[in-house]
Order: sequence, then structure tokens, then C-alpha cells
Amino acid sequence: MRPKSKATQRSAADQRAAFADARNLALELAGINTPFTIDAMAAGLVLERGELGRRMAELWLRMRLGGTWSQPGWSQVLITDRRLLVRLDTGELISLWWGSLVGFEADLHRSHVVLDFGDGRPRSLSGPAVALVAVAGVDRLYGPEALLVHPALGPLRHSQDPVAAEPR
Repeated sequence: MRPKSKATQRSAADQRAAFADARNLALELAGINTPFTIDAMAAGLVLERGELGRRMAELWLRMRLGGTWSQPGWSQVLITDRRLLVRLDTGELISLWWGSLVGFEADLHRSHVVLDFGDGRPRSLSGPAVALVAVAGVDRLYGPEALLVHPALGPLRHSQDPVAAEPR
């Protein structure tokens, strides 16, 4: 058996850390743990009155245009209780509002979430930290009780090691 490369080991460690943080976020959203909040102002971001920043994540963002996915662009994402506030690699900010979604697909085995706003341009977020988006989306769209039963969050519930939980 060949030893795993350093990049593979680092990726697995990143995913384990992201899954642990996503589990913590789920416990916070369920009211079990004390909520962690982000100081958006320190990041140069403006939230609406009463909006709570939950986590900051670095993710790849792609958009589907004319049946083809765009090239991925690295982005910094502030996950809030109302939206995803995305700083693109160009510096531009966009808001992806939970309340405007018509479709939500999370696949933690493949490390992506697809957000469909009904405008013909679904957005895909990917990377190890996407588990945070999946947890926040399930909570916001289906309620905190869905954190226990939503099938997309199964990998967070069924294994302490997300790499071991991947389908073969």
C-alpha cells in the first residue's frame, strides 16, 4: 500500500476540521451550544440590522450558464442566518439570500452545495468548508429539527472521519 501524499493528508485534515466545525454550528443552531458570531465589520462587511454572521469560509464558486459550469473562482464567504455574503476573487461582493432559493442540493461526499434561485444560473460552492454552508442552509430552509434527519447531513452524523465515510 502506497503512503498518502502530503496534499492528500492535508486535504483529509482540512475536511475533518470542516466537518467538526459544521457539527459545532449545528449544535449552535439547535440551541445546544453557545452561538459563535463573526464580527462582519472587522472584515469590512455590512450586515442588516439583526443579521448574525455565523462563520467565515473559503470556497470555490461556480455558476452554470447555458448548460455549462463556469471556471471556479476562489471566494471568501460569510455565512449568516439570512444569506451567504460572498467576496469574489475580483473583490466584488454578492449576496445569496436563503429566502430567495427555489432549490438546494448538498452533497458532502463530493464537497459541494448547489443553490438554485430560479434565474437559470445555479451557483455551486465547493471545498472542504462547504459542510458549513450545508448545515446553515438546512437549518434556514427546513428548520433546526431537519439537522437531525436531512439526508445531505448524513456524513456529519454517521462518521467522525469524513474520509472514512466516503462511498467507494
